Amino acid sequence: AMGPKGARDRAEGALVAPSNQRPDAVVIVGLCGGLTTDLPEQRIVLYEACVSTDAGNRRLSFSSVLRKSVGDLLTSSNIRHERVTAITSPRIAINRAEKTALSKSGAQVVDMESYSILDVAKLAGVPAIVLRVVSDSVDRNLPDLNRALNESGGLDGRKALGVALRSPVATARLLAANKRAMQRLSGAIQTVLKAPCFT
Repeated sequence: AMGPKGARDRAEGALVAPSNQRPDAVVIVGLCGGLTTDLPEQRIVLYEACVSTDAGNRRLSFSSVLRKSVGDLLTSSNIRHERVTAITSPRIAINRAEKTALSKSGAQVVDMESYSILDVAKLAGVPAIVLRVVSDSVDRNLPDLNRALNESGGLDGRKALGVALRSPVATARLLAANKRAMQRLSGAIQTVLKAPCFT
């Protein structure tokens, strides 16, 4: 589910259950936006910590066992990746100014779901990691899909179509960049699932 609220609702549905029905671990995968100039598009990132744009939320860290196992496997498989701090935001950072403002939190990447899922996983006692790929660099301007977000933080299809029609070139470039990034991430996921901690 897209957005902090939708992600939290889905995570609670999956993780708030009797202990014998909970998963052994959570692996969050997907796209993220780069907030610094040293993170190019298609770079794989492994989160070390996650913060939120909600000022009252604490900094969340990850299972050191999972992180080390996955990081070591990526390295031994020659999959270049960076270990980063991320920030979860209810809005899409659409230009350099917005991304730079988010980077002042100490984060190198931004997404819209990870913090919510991690928070639920911690409360449920389920270890978690985040493996994402940078789909838009700090210098890429995006169509303003914030205009198409619904109350739960997901995309309203009709409104999103309207945004796309008003910004056809930027939308086409965004979709192409997302596709390239997901192709890169797909290979990394297949490698990661072979990690000893998942077998």
